[in-house]
Amino acid sequence: MSNVIKMMGLMIVLLSMSLFSFFIDFNNYQNVNYQNINYTTSRSFDNKKNIDSLIKTERFDELVKKNEFQKIENEIKKINSIKNIEIYRNSNLELEIDIIDRDPIAVLLELNSYMDSSGVIIWTNNLVIDGLVQIIGTIDKSKIPKILKTIKAFNDDKFFHNKLESISFKDEEIYLKIRNYDLDIRTGNEYQLKNKLKMLKGFYAYQNNKIMSKEYKQIDLVYNNRLIAIKK
Repeated sequence: MSNVIKMMGLMIVLLSMSLFSFFIDFNNYQNVNYQNINYTTSRSFDNKKNIDSLIKTERFDELVKKNEFQKIENEIKKINSIKNIEIYRNSNLELEIDIIDRDPIAVLLELNSYMDSSGVIIWTNNLVIDGLVQIIGTIDKSKIPKILKTIKAFNDDKFFHNKLESISFKDEEIYLKIRNYDLDIRTGNEYQLKNKLKMLKGFYAYQNNKIMSKEYKQIDLVYNNRLIAIKK
C-alpha cells in the first residue's frame, strides 16, 4: 500500500512540474520578445527604425500572439525598400524576424529614387549616388528591362565591371557614359551587348585614353559587328 502511495505521490510531483513548465513556456509564448530581429541592410537603406516603430504597436503585438505571421509580413512588405521578410518562432518559442533590405544598382535622378536588380523603384528623400549607375532623364516601365540588361552586361564583364557611369535615352536609343571618359557611347538597343562590349574593349585597347576623350565625341555600336568613332 505504501508503495502505491509513493507512486501516486511521485506522479503528482511529475505532473505538477510538467504543468509548471508548460505555464512558463506559455507565459513566454504570450509575452513577446522582440530582441531576435535579424537585419541585413544595404548601403542605401536601413529599415531598423521603421521596423522598431512598427513592432511597438498594439496591433502588431496582437497579431504576433495569434500567430498571424503572414498578415504581419504583408504589412511590412508595403515598405518597398524591404526585399524579403520572414517571421517565425524558434525552438524556444521565441519570435524571430529576418529582414533583408533591397540593394540598389542605379539611381534615377529625375525621380529622386533608387532601382534594384529586380527593377523595383524606391523613392528616397536622401539620394546618395555613391558610385551607382545614374539614369538620366525620365523613363517609362518599358525601359526598365533595357536598363537592367545593360547594367548586368557591364557588371559581368571583367574589364568594364563598375565602369558604367550613366544611361540615357535619345529617340528610344540607349546612350552610355563610362567613368573618366568624356564621350557618348551609342549602343542603340540592349541586344548583343556582349559583342558590343568586346568591340568597345578592342577600341579602348587600341586608342590612348586621353586621345579618345580629346578627339572623339561619340562611339556608335549600332551596326552589326562594326564600331564607328565620331570625331569632334
